[in-house]
Amino acid sequence: MNTEKTSSQPAYEPGGCLTAVARGIALVVVVPVRLVWDALGYCLKHLWRWVLAPLARALGWLIEHLLLIPLRWLWEWLVVPVARALWWLVEHLLLIPLRWLWEWVLRPVARALWWVADLLVVTPIGWLWRHVFAPVGRVVGAALAWAWGIAGRISRAVGRALALVLWHAVGRPLAWAYRVVLTPVGHWLRTYVGRPVAEAARAVRAATREVWRALFGGPR
Repeated sequence: MNTEKTSSQPAYEPGGCLTAVARGIALVVVVPVRLVWDALGYCLKHLWRWVLAPLARALGWLIEHLLLIPLRWLWEWLVVPVARALWWLVEHLLLIPLRWLWEWVLRPVARALWWVADLLVVTPIGWLWRHVFAPVGRVVGAALAWAWGIAGRISRAVGRALALVLWHAVGRPLAWAYRVVLTPVGHWLRTYVGRPVAEAARAVRAATREVWRALFGGPR
């Protein structure tokens, strides 16, 4: 009988107790936060409705009637008419006279001056260049080139003549003196002076060594 009664009751679940504890803690933490959030939203809603919105509308009305409307009126009735008047004055007192001056005075005078300069300066200079300066320049250039070539030939001929004169006046006598005089004298000096002097020097050195050994001794 006791066995049937026990089987009819729900089984014990540990997870159900943990869920209940977690829900209780969450309820304790969340309920105050939700109350504060709802109170803050309510206060902000009524603050916007009864304070901020009327203040914004009042500020908008003041900005429109104290700043925008006066600025619009100033632009339409003062700035634009003054600008149009100034532009009319600039156009009729400056631009139109300058345009008329350019079209009827400056441009015709410039054209006349250019025509005179072309007739009296550019055209004569061009004619002189084509018919005088250019032909004369070509002739002078050709003459200078021809003279330069002739001068080069003369310079080479003079150089060869000077070299020939110097060879016969200086080089050939020096070569003859070296071959006929200096070379035999050198051979004679080497044979009859150099060799005896060298032999005498060797004999003096040998005698000096013998005297040194005799007086001070030395290695055998």
